Amino acid sequence: MSRLFTTTDRYLLRELALPFASAIAAFVMMNIVNLLYIFASLIVQSHVAVSVVLKLLFYNLPAIMVITFPVAYMFSVLYVTGRMARDSEITALRACGVSFRRLATPLILGSVLVSWAGFWTNDRVVPWANHQVVQLIQTMMLRESKPVYKDNVFFRGKGNEYFYVREIDERTNELFDVIVFNRSGQIPVVLTAPTGTWLGQDWVLNNGVEHRYDTGENFVQAEVPFQTETVRVDQEAKTYYTQGNLSPQEQTSAELYRHIQDLKKAGMNTSSDEVDYHLKFSLPLAATVVALLAAPLGLKFGRFGIFIAVAITIALVAIYYVIMSIARSMGNAGLLEPFYAAWIENFIYAAVGVILLWRVDR
Repeated sequence: MSRLFTTTDRYLLRELALPFASAIAAFVMMNIVNLLYIFASLIVQSHVAVSVVLKLLFYNLPAIMVITFPVAYMFSVLYVTGRMARDSEITALRACGVSFRRLATPLILGSVLVSWAGFWTNDRVVPWANHQVVQLIQTMMLRESKPVYKDNVFFRGKGNEYFYVREIDERTNELFDVIVFNRSGQIPVVLTAPTGTWLGQDWVLNNGVEHRYDTGENFVQAEVPFQTETVRVDQEAKTYYTQGNLSPQEQTSAELYRHIQDLKKAGMNTSSDEVDYHLKFSLPLAATVVALLAAPLGLKFGRFGIFIAVAITIALVAIYYVIMSIARSMGNAGLLEPFYAAWIENFIYAAVGVILLWRVDR
């Protein structure tokens, strides 16, 4: 009997391989066509070189793959279980004493492998690729005649220094509404200035005020106006534009976690970043979650053919992303804990899948 299980497991995984690969190719092609439609205006209206558009397509591929893995695996599980049901293979295996829950085991184990591949791609490859996309877009924007501004810039310097700028003109390196918070000494110091300039590795602040607090950080001991104040930031503007102030999509999970901790120390709201952090884990794991749901659904409806498998896949994906979008918006707004905002769609699908899988042999 153990040999029958081993042979059956290998058979199921082999059957999954072709539809899984075919689904990946189909979904990737659909996304590429959609991106080409969007990027066509860059070629026609902005006169962007075709080579640049091809680079944008290439750098978008890893993010597309992360989304495609769960969808393709869901389709392949629906298709394989449906085909085996139509061909009475599942009936024959059940007659040999193999429960459907046992048949689903290799499908779920395969989904764990797919989830791991998705997480590795999302955590290692996607941040680098997204950063390349940002650099290409910034390069194209800098070629335009209008000024380019970066809003709400925040980063931590060496030690206990924190830098915030409401707006930076990337062409002239002008700074607007600057705050520098320094906790390196015994007494916290806050510098504020309406304007400044990023020169080399320094910020030159104009017509600002130096606020000195007491050791308890509750009261301002002194406010000293200044006409010009130079603050060392230890990085040049050009380096910062290309490497600094990375979005959550350009950071690995470890980098984003450290960034969130720095923001919390500075007393800033991190709800949106925390949602993005948890999504780095929940989105790749969707492949495992949908496998739990797709296996019993494939047994029940897959016998009607491949078109039913496609229809169920589209419907489940649509519902998944609607729930995810609503939960993410609520998490960003602080109406839902970031962890639940990122994981609630997985919890719902997993719960429904476990219930259906438990009932299928009853």
